[in-house]
Order: sequence, then structure tokens, then C-alpha cells
Amino acid sequence: MGFLEVLSDLFDGFANLQAYEKPRRVFTRGFVAFCVLVAVFELVALNQFYGARG
Repeated sequence: MGFLEVLSDLFDGFANLQAYEKPRRVFTRGFVAFCVLVAVFELVALNQFYGARG
């Protein structure tokens, strides 16, 4: 009976597992837009600071 108890416990454990959920997105549209805005601002600032004169 020991083997059947182990097998029953194993199947009970599988039955209690939560369903697969789709992971949340890491790079949302807002985050990507913010990164692009920061990159453009940095390029403009660096161009003003280190830009060629004349």
C-alpha cells in the first residue's frame, strides 16, 4: 500500500498546481517611450556640450 499512497499523493500534488499564467510584459510601451525620450535628450545635451564649433 505504500506505493499506492505515494502515487496518490503525487497525483494530488499535480492537481493542486496553479494553472500557467502568461508572464507580464517587461518592456511596456510607456517604458520604451520614456527610454527613447531620455536617449534623445541625452543626444541633444551631449551635442550642445561637445558639438563641433564652426
